[in-house]
Amino acid sequence: SCCRLRVLQHAPLAVLHRLPASSRAFVARTTCLCSLTKVRNRAMTSSLAHPDADGGVLSTERQLRMRRVLTNTALSFDGDETKEAAIYQLLKHVKIDPDGGILNLVDSPIGQKSKVPALTKNSLQTVEAVFAAFRTVSNPAAMIFASSRMLHRQLCSADGVEHLRRELSRLRMGHRIVEFSFIGANLMELSLAVGCILLTLYHVFRILCQKNNLPPVTEISQDAASENLISDAPCQNGAKVKIGEVNPRYMYEAEFWLADLPRLQNLSCLRLLAYVHPNLLEKRRKQFCNGNDMSRAILEGFFGCKDHYLTDEQLVEEIAKVIVQSDGLEHTDDYVEELCSLNPSQALCKLQVYKNEGRLKSDEKHNPKMLDRIWRLNLFWFGEMICFGMLVTICFMLGTLEFFHKICRCSLILTDPTAPMMTCALFFLLFLNQALGIMHIGWLLRWRVETFIFGGTDAVVSTEEKHIMQMYLGELVERIWGLKVLNGFQKLTILLGLNDDDLQQLVVEESEAKKAAVTASIRKYMDKRGLSSGFNAALTYAVAG
Repeated sequence: SCCRLRVLQHAPLAVLHRLPASSRAFVARTTCLCSLTKVRNRAMTSSLAHPDADGGVLSTERQLRMRRVLTNTALSFDGDETKEAAIYQLLKHVKIDPDGGILNLVDSPIGQKSKVPALTKNSLQTVEAVFAAFRTVSNPAAMIFASSRMLHRQLCSADGVEHLRRELSRLRMGHRIVEFSFIGANLMELSLAVGCILLTLYHVFRILCQKNNLPPVTEISQDAASENLISDAPCQNGAKVKIGEVNPRYMYEAEFWLADLPRLQNLSCLRLLAYVHPNLLEKRRKQFCNGNDMSRAILEGFFGCKDHYLTDEQLVEEIAKVIVQSDGLEHTDDYVEELCSLNPSQALCKLQVYKNEGRLKSDEKHNPKMLDRIWRLNLFWFGEMICFGMLVTICFMLGTLEFFHKICRCSLILTDPTAPMMTCALFFLLFLNQALGIMHIGWLLRWRVETFIFGGTDAVVSTEEKHIMQMYLGELVERIWGLKVLNGFQKLTILLGLNDDDLQQLVVEESEAKKAAVTASIRKYMDKRGLSSGFNAALTYAVAG
């Protein structure tokens, strides 16, 4: 039996369905009892080129699922009916792929799950991508045409100003300030459209310039386990591995597809109102403020480690050591953990308090004079808050002015008996498209996912984390263009419609077995306690009986 088990366990999956029923049942009973290490090693051996990010555990579960399907093994219904058993394991089945799902974008998956189907768009998403491309071209073109035509009529014609005054008098706003506001709004719209188009063309120019420039390749010493993530062939421990940087061309392409084109779809000065949305002001402030970087610079000067590139956590840990040594007392673990959980700005303020109270005990390698420059940091913080307040005020005023101008212009055109019907319809559709894009929902959702992935616990994307995000998106674009299982149109629809769902499916991995155990227990508990949705239950009964 042992010999038979060893032979059948290493048989290919395609061979199992040819076995007799008794043999298939024998494999099904013994596979779950065999050593998981052997199964994992077999899965890793078959996927050396692109292993799973979690070390083969998910591959093992998929192998076991496929064997249960091929051997027609009955499911086991072992779920705890109490929610307490599952409440502490709600996210146990969720994992973050360290490579962001990049290695799963392959033409022929071997020993792993390909994530190419997660990016492939269905019919509705394809229509959305085509419509997005149409809006990308039509919206800025309509902006330039409408703004330039109005400016030409108001400034270059003989009675342009008088005509504008007569139009505004129909709305009981025939004031000189309103006239200048209308002309300024048209100039602002025209400048914004031309500037964004020039920025997009600049990125296209950089893409073409970087087309033939290959990134530098460096050699590092890498062990055989981690080398599997970057090379297609195994190597010995300590061998030199060639690693190429992300091509800047694809980083510019990611900027083009994911930032420039979505910006042109809803481009207008109304987008300034999105910056001052009440629910996003705190997030905007954290993005705008740069106090942690300034605090880090002072702390690096205090510890004399400017060339060591310490992380924020390491700097805060060094500050915690200085504070604990300065107290000279035995502190509890909770107090030390509280010190280590501070950010550089908070830790620097606490260090300043110890210096002002005369309790700071520094070593010879420390430079206490750097703490005398904290007043510069406080002045910088004060100026930063004033600049942020001024920016919010300017965005609110300009956005409100443009919204007022668009409403008045739409009213004047719709009530003008001499205006052609086509002109009225086109201006109304342009205003509707820009009003829908005041808050770009697609960009907001993707920004939230990117902040969750790259921002860490503080939900702030630093300069280094932003560069990592740009490198990841550039590598993602390069992988999409390199897929041979997709045609050119499918690749374009993926790039035009790349959204937050795609990033989540690439980055997040889950264990089907653990997830099934959690959800089954919760569903069983809800059904027994009568907590399930009555409407869904009625629909289910109507459909399934």
